[in-house]
Amino acid sequence: MTGILSVITALLVVQGAEVTASVDRSRLRVGEELMLTIRAHTRAADPVEIMLPPLNGFAIVGSRDMTEVAISGASGSIRTTVRELQLRAQQPGALLIGPVRARQGVSVVATDPILVTVDSAADRTTLTLSPLARALLESTPAPVSRRADRVALTMLVPSDTVFAGQQVDLIAAAWIPRELGERMRRPPLLTLETPEGVWAYPTATSSGVALSRQVSGRWMDLFIAHQVVFPLVPGRLIIPPVSVEYALPVTFSFFSREERYALRSDSIAITVLPLPPAPSAIPATNVVGQGLKLDLQIDPTTTRVGEPVEASITISGTGNVALWPPPEPAIKWPTGFRVYPAQTEVRLATDAGRIAGSKTFHFLGVPDSSGNFVLPEVRYPYFDAAAGRYAMATAAPRALAVAPGAEPRAARVLPPLLPARGELAADSLSRRLGWQGWLALLLVPPLIAWVASRRWRRAPADAGVTSGGGGAKLTPLGRLEREFLAVLGSHVSDPFARDGDGLAQALRAAGVESAVADHVKRLRDRLRAARYGPRGLGDAAELGAEIEQVLRVLGAERAGGMRRPSATTTMVAILALSAVSVGAQHAPPAQSQTPSAEALFEAGALRVAADSFAARAAREPRDPAHWYNLGATLYRAGADGKATAAWIRAARLAPRDPAIRRALQLLPPPDPVTEQMLHVGWATPAEWGLIAATGWVILWLTLAVGGRRRAVIALFGAVAIGASLLGAIEWRRRDRPVAVVIADAAPVRAAPYGGASAAATVQGGGALLVGRDYGPWVEVYRSDGIHGWVLGAEISGL
Repeated sequence: MTGILSVITALLVVQGAEVTASVDRSRLRVGEELMLTIRAHTRAADPVEIMLPPLNGFAIVGSRDMTEVAISGASGSIRTTVRELQLRAQQPGALLIGPVRARQGVSVVATDPILVTVDSAADRTTLTLSPLARALLESTPAPVSRRADRVALTMLVPSDTVFAGQQVDLIAAAWIPRELGERMRRPPLLTLETPEGVWAYPTATSSGVALSRQVSGRWMDLFIAHQVVFPLVPGRLIIPPVSVEYALPVTFSFFSREERYALRSDSIAITVLPLPPAPSAIPATNVVGQGLKLDLQIDPTTTRVGEPVEASITISGTGNVALWPPPEPAIKWPTGFRVYPAQTEVRLATDAGRIAGSKTFHFLGVPDSSGNFVLPEVRYPYFDAAAGRYAMATAAPRALAVAPGAEPRAARVLPPLLPARGELAADSLSRRLGWQGWLALLLVPPLIAWVASRRWRRAPADAGVTSGGGGAKLTPLGRLEREFLAVLGSHVSDPFARDGDGLAQALRAAGVESAVADHVKRLRDRLRAARYGPRGLGDAAELGAEIEQVLRVLGAERAGGMRRPSATTTMVAILALSAVSVGAQHAPPAQSQTPSAEALFEAGALRVAADSFAARAAREPRDPAHWYNLGATLYRAGADGKATAAWIRAARLAPRDPAIRRALQLLPPPDPVTEQMLHVGWATPAEWGLIAATGWVILWLTLAVGGRRRAVIALFGAVAIGASLLGAIEWRRRDRPVAVVIADAAPVRAAPYGGASAAATVQGGGALLVGRDYGPWVEVYRSDGIHGWVLGAEISGL
């Protein structure tokens, strides 16, 4: 099998999940490396968790995680999770890897173990120790004992005081007499328990004797187990006891049984100090390292508009590479670049026994405009534990040239721009009313109706008393007298002024001419004299004619009494109010504005035009034309997600505008849930509120003037209640924390960090509900079961 790579693959298919584990070589020597590749294929949406087995005899040198999604037509999508581990063999023998387990929901699948043969070589455990730990080991005296079968066990640490994040070497040392060791059929087993509150790397156990000493004429062999840990928090760190186990045959026969022995040491304590305060020139940080270097790379350095550019930031040096965070901010991209974070690669190495390596953060940028750009200097502060001071790693700026490219999606129908129109009249009126005005519209009409109904009830009562017999049939003069008194009651509400000598003065105050007011007072006195004095019928006819003349002058109608508002008139008033609201959407702009943004749009300078329209929208957020023009510019630039967000905001401000409606049809929702979440009703909540208020006011005015037609009252009540319900539904829909995906696609990850698996991916223009945030990550969810975390830069709230 020379020259041929032996690939050992274990395969298991359970409930639709497929998990494989393979190595690129099955035989190697101590110190050589191999690649372990784990693949998990699934059609389900649940995330797959890969659980690694104990890698005894191997050290993890590097790792890489990635997820691929393949669309396979009607059968759905296949998600592949890949984890690659670069392992270095540290001890000889037949080493077993596995089984590797994968968990998806409640289902757990496992592969078969993989057997790797490692040829023997010189013990390398002591070579992986740091100089300080190696010096400590060499200076440790061997135990002095008179017994030849006495095994000594101790725990060694280079220092009992360290900083948080600084490397600590834990060494378990077992001194075994050589005579006793020669009787053992296998080396002793040393066990190191990982302390709590640390980041630990795998334990390395010596495959043979690490050191030998002659004590009192007898040779003592040293076996060690070594582990590197990094304390995470300051305080008192307790190192658990270590143990050693070995077995001795009872007799010298090969088939003799063995008697097992175990020895346990004492625990020790280490003081972990917090990092000192950072100077004012360096930002506060928790990164601990030594000799860190920063490298910024761009590939390629020349590109075109719309073509992607790969950028990477590599942090290299000595320290806990796995926990090094990315620089904040990672890369200050120029305006007009769409940025997408990519995978993160970690490579581990040793530098004189200390953990070292590199961590690379990859990004993908897509330029929207042409020009010469510069990615500025990247700075990365850290604390140098060896020097006891803070330092700063820097990466030099990088230049990037972007040439003009073909306009994306040139075959599209480009929507025209709209002139500015200002805030809609209905929204402006609703905002100016405030909650006090809406409360007055709710309470004042019923109060007016109650006062008016009391007045109307009082007028017929007065007329009935004047006519004398409550149940008798009224004469023509009596009916005229009732109408006359009702008209007096409508002009003069005070009964004392109406019945006393101040009637003429009260009528003049109500706007009646002086001569008419005096004539009305005299006519009232003549009516009283005709009813209660010795007058004949001839005077009654003359008096009735005079009353009719006065009623015509005062605006009363003889036949029908007071006129009631008809349903047709009221509906015309409501429709007129709606027409005014609709016409306000197409009103001319309230103020003139510079055509610079429109000129830039026509010239094709889309990025600058989008910035100008965005500035207008920020300055006048209630003008739908600004949001529509911003969406049109972004749509022409190919940023469909951002265009959808801008057009939805414009539609919420002017829901019946035909241009905005046509623009939204250019970007249909990517899924039914998004269509439901981004639905915009026929009118705004303010317009529904004004329609409901109009129906409410006219309803109570109808009752105030004495209207008793049930159909009319039911009609106005239905208008008020229906408009109120529709307005509440629209307000509730808009009050939800909805965000739109503005990136091409947003992976929804199971946890707020880039290495977490993506349970689902929402396409650009898709809608999500926003929850809490955690740094740059935002929790999102939807009614179709999507729940996880996305980057805040990938979504835009409405």
